[in-house]
Amino acid sequence: MELFDILDKDGKPMGCTAPKGTQLQDGQYYLGIHAYIFNSSMEFLLQQRSYDKAFRPGAWDVVLEHAIAGETSNECAIRGIKEEVGLHINKDAVFFAGRLIWDEFHHIVDIYFAKADFSLDALTLEHGKVIGAKLVSKDEMLEFISNMHYRPEADNYRRFIAHEISKLA
Repeated sequence: MELFDILDKDGKPMGCTAPKGTQLQDGQYYLGIHAYIFNSSMEFLLQQRSYDKAFRPGAWDVVLEHAIAGETSNECAIRGIKEEVGLHINKDAVFFAGRLIWDEFHHIVDIYFAKADFSLDALTLEHGKVIGAKLVSKDEMLEFISNMHYRPEADNYRRFIAHEISKLA
């Protein structure tokens, strides 16, 4: 059973943990990450979620992970990338872009970007979680993001991510 730290709105631990799926009370949050992986050619990695996933089964998305108890968001991003697609990313190649808070879902989301050169053939997709991977151009990624209506506070999320991608060189 995975345990998660319960955090306050500022991301500070409240001194307790809960198993995945626990209904949190007002003022309680859990930490998750979204990791956008790109290469030197400004191609972005999208992964296809397993059809067994509760959230968006079979859909294409970026690395999504929840921090386990005692784990920082940076550690979570590096672990999530390794587990979901098999990339060993140096901590210096992963950079924090910002934090979003989704009060309705008691969710703090830290956004990371990771630069890595790799081939799709070298990826090891996490069994039961990821069933496909593809690279898309920067323009295709921006189009993909423009259609993320399923994210909480979708307009803010899409603007934030598009702005961060526009800063990449």
